[in-house]
Amino acid sequence: MVNVEVLAAAETASPCDAGFNACTMLFKMTGSEEFSVDAGVVLDKIGQVLLILVAAALLRWLVNRAIGRIIKQVTTIKGPQSIADLADKLGSSNSRRDELLGDRSKARAETLTGVLQHVSGIVIYTVAFMLVLSSFNVNLAPILASAGIAGIAIGFGAQNLVQDYLAGIFILLEDQYGVGDNVDVGDATGTVVDMGLRVTTLRSLDGTLWYVRNGQILRVGNSSQSWAYVVVDTPLPPTADIDRAGEIITGVAEEFKDDEEWSDHVLKEPEYLGPIEMTIDEIKVRLGVRMTSDQQWAAGRELRRRVTEALREAGVIDLASSGRIYVPRTMTNGGAAGTAP
Repeated sequence: MVNVEVLAAAETASPCDAGFNACTMLFKMTGSEEFSVDAGVVLDKIGQVLLILVAAALLRWLVNRAIGRIIKQVTTIKGPQSIADLADKLGSSNSRRDELLGDRSKARAETLTGVLQHVSGIVIYTVAFMLVLSSFNVNLAPILASAGIAGIAIGFGAQNLVQDYLAGIFILLEDQYGVGDNVDVGDATGTVVDMGLRVTTLRSLDGTLWYVRNGQILRVGNSSQSWAYVVVDTPLPPTADIDRAGEIITGVAEEFKDDEEWSDHVLKEPEYLGPIEMTIDEIKVRLGVRMTSDQQWAAGRELRRRVTEALREAGVIDLASSGRIYVPRTMTNGGAAGTAP
């Protein structure tokens, strides 16, 4: 009975609040009332802040993981109708159509995932910061009111910023381009390496990194969507046999189409268009092949190499005259053609 009364008296003599807290633990360990109260308050605040930060980091990880899964499922279920119709018109198989849609869906998923994860991170950590302030008994009402007024003022003064964000949202919704696409946005041309709601980052062929505001993009040329038409123009000497050259180029195109390395990327029969330009110095003939967009540049290089070698082997291109330089005639002041002295 005495022990119970002693314990009860000890509990009532504790300077800490009832329940489990840092003050109670320190008082039991040290027995100092002043140290337990002061240090307990500090440790409790630190614990609250750490708990909020850990919860925010865990929530952000869960949200990012959920966003990645949802975007992947949504973008891979069914691709854009225009691409599906294109594959059907080209007579491609279901596996080839799925491959085309899968490549495009992957780029779109990476872009949407990155943007949504960035936005969710800002929202989560903003709420966490407000909770940290509230844990220190900071009145948030004036801060929120001031933020609202400041937001209205910034909205009037930063119309270009709002324009950039709205343009970025519509670019994402309309799937104009995504990460990994090769685009021409007017002022810059290159591969999209990062895309946000305000700025699109491009890496040009020479390695320059371009930052383009979305609100300043008036037109977009995307070389990575659906298919590409590879155009191979071959200059021939004026005395060349055009019909013979056409037969050779057509044969090279057929061999290219049947090649196992390239056959999966050819979407339509190659088209030999014949002479497209004729001058006193050369005759230019054109070959066109419809390819998958991701192999258009490699296919163009390979076709030019094969066409050049085939024409040289057939004697259509004369190696002895390959180094000739043609100087076009200029007009004199009087309007007559000038002649060499």
